[in-house]
Amino acid sequence: MTVYVYRDGQLVEKHQTVDRAEGPYISRFESYESPVTGKTISSDRQREVDLFKSSAYDARDVGPNHDISRAKEARKAENARQRPTQLDFWRDRN
Repeated sequence: MTVYVYRDGQLVEKHQTVDRAEGPYISRFESYESPVTGKTISSDRQREVDLFKSSAYDARDVGPNHDISRAKEARKAENARQRPTQLDFWRDRN
């Protein structure tokens, strides 16, 4: 099946739009060892998966206006509201 795309205002076949002169994409990502698992992280996707699995974040990813401590406190308060306390266990349910 032939696929068509717009390029420079003209409808052309998709395989014609690839500029082979540029060469293959080369990532500028520098490999590093994961502090959690010890595995080598060599791509952006591996980095995202590693951060997700370890419930971690990179402060550079959340932006300058993000207050992490405020978010943690809000999460703690929400969890405390959802968890029954020991007093609730002993309280008469009738």
